[in-house]
Amino acid sequence: MNRLNLNCNNKNIALLLTGIIIIFAFITIFMPLMLVRLIPQSGVGNYFIEHLYIAYSFIPIVLYFIYTGIFYYQIKIDSYIINIRSQRILSGIFKSSNYFDISHPMLVGFSFFNRPFSFNKTLMLKIQTDRGKAIAKRFDLTFLSKEEENKISKVLQRIIAKKI
Repeated sequence: MNRLNLNCNNKNIALLLTGIIIIFAFITIFMPLMLVRLIPQSGVGNYFIEHLYIAYSFIPIVLYFIYTGIFYYQIKIDSYIINIRSQRILSGIFKSSNYFDISHPMLVGFSFFNRPFSFNKTLMLKIQTDRGKAIAKRFDLTFLSKEEENKISKVLQRIIAKKI
């Protein structure tokens, strides 16, 4: 029996991108609005009052990233268990993460979907419960590289084929 050991996550890139978006929003939206309120009669305040539409033009960009979400994912597969966790970084604070832990015999199929106009891919697992009911569970994965996708696919195919 071959041993399986796969551990994938995007912690560093997800936290870096979240930090960049927060800094971008602060510099381009909140800072000009704050300066307009704090020092409206100064040269800087007058400049931002005249060009406030530029700050407002960055709001859709920030809203896009909040809407599509930046997901932190962690995939651990060993010889017996498949453990997948996916959670939004910004709005995930207010709700529980998408956490799933199953044994290998429960996995029936899987597929990856690209999300249009997004950095996210969706991993869909088809699972059969102990009672014979089929369930599809979806996990959003941000910045999943093609190499990691291939590694995950190979391991999941081996599990499905029962060649482990």
